[in-house]
Amino acid sequence: MSKLAPSWQKTSVFEAVFDQLCDALVLYDPEFRITGVNRPAEELFGKTAKEMVGSYCHEIFRSVTSRPECRALLGLEKACQAAQQTLCLDIGHGLERLVVMRTCQVFDEGGQLAGGSANIHDIAERTSPPHQHTVIAESPGMLEILKLVRRIAASEAVTILLEGESGTGKDLIAKTLHYQSLRQAGPFIAVNCAAIPATLLESELFGHEKGAFTDARTQKRGIFELADRGTLYLDEIGEIPLILQAKLLRVLEEQTFRRLGGLADIQLDLRVVAATNKNLREAVKQKAFRQDLYFRLNVIQMTIPPLRDRREDIPTLAQVFIEHYNRKFKNSIQGLTGFATQLLLSYDWPGNVRELRNAIERGMILEESTLITSASLPVAISHPAEQARFTALLESERLLVGRALEQTSGNQTQAARLLRLTRDQLRYKKRKLSLP
Repeated sequence: MSKLAPSWQKTSVFEAVFDQLCDALVLYDPEFRITGVNRPAEELFGKTAKEMVGSYCHEIFRSVTSRPECRALLGLEKACQAAQQTLCLDIGHGLERLVVMRTCQVFDEGGQLAGGSANIHDIAERTSPPHQHTVIAESPGMLEILKLVRRIAASEAVTILLEGESGTGKDLIAKTLHYQSLRQAGPFIAVNCAAIPATLLESELFGHEKGAFTDARTQKRGIFELADRGTLYLDEIGEIPLILQAKLLRVLEEQTFRRLGGLADIQLDLRVVAATNKNLREAVKQKAFRQDLYFRLNVIQMTIPPLRDRREDIPTLAQVFIEHYNRKFKNSIQGLTGFATQLLLSYDWPGNVRELRNAIERGMILEESTLITSASLPVAISHPAEQARFTALLESERLLVGRALEQTSGNQTQAARLLRLTRDQLRYKKRKLSLP
């Protein structure tokens, strides 16, 4: 007996219902030839129903990665329960989508196997990260990085190392790894290892039991425990003291840890993304970083290129920052002048993307026209020759003051006399020139 009223037992009704589903639906026969699709499937694959119906599944489902290792459409072999797996689908035009596919058998009125159905949930679309989690890429190098990021996000990798200069966007890569993975429903916790005093870092990371030390009046859950079933981003991993590196290695290898003062092992299920702007291999040679921890972190490693090596990204990044600050400052800046854009493209960006964002923020604050001009950009960008002369002058001044202090064995009164300065003036110059 049908579960639908007679007036609803029509092909047109079923097609209308299928098209209203949020997820893509693909029907196929025992030979894996597609027999039907709904509108979300057309949108996902960028093809019309006419183009897909009659095609073989492998022609449409160009799976890049799958988990677990099995055929993309396992449904025909699953008699009792639906098969579900995560796939990274190549949908053409160089684009990939991370999806969860659920397949099951379809039987005809006589109980014979008629084929199967694939329900495809687009993770990338449903968990689309907010603006601040988006990595902007136009250059070939960064496009390759993002392609690798999508593959890693869909994998079971639990330790990932990001290397690159400060300001290149390693934190955004870490967030992308989280929000494009099956862990996206879990927590994403970021910790700057250099920002926490070494005396507190162990308690912050691993937590502690009541009475573990003098001020431990209550039990405290650590950052590892809070990040369970999610992703923990450890920035500036090279700053972790050697004494804690052994405990970190145990967490990464065994996915277990103990709270400070505790006796019981606590099981974890989390992904650790570590980042550094240091050369960890060199730190290992200098005995400043454990070799075994480095090898554990370096299972999957990505080097994020500096902005000067991906200049194609600069105009797009600048426009994204302009739109962001338009919303923040309630401005209506439309973009940059041609000359200002050329200045951005010719600058070396030692501070990378962070420096570009700050330059655009300055321009948005100072500019009075509808386009950011060179006059509103920082001097280092708008007047590079003047900045170079200023830098050379500072270096000469630093050398002169340093020599005076060296000749007087650090005696500030005598050094000030040599330089014909007062002691207060000498102290000011030491602070300005970052001299000890």
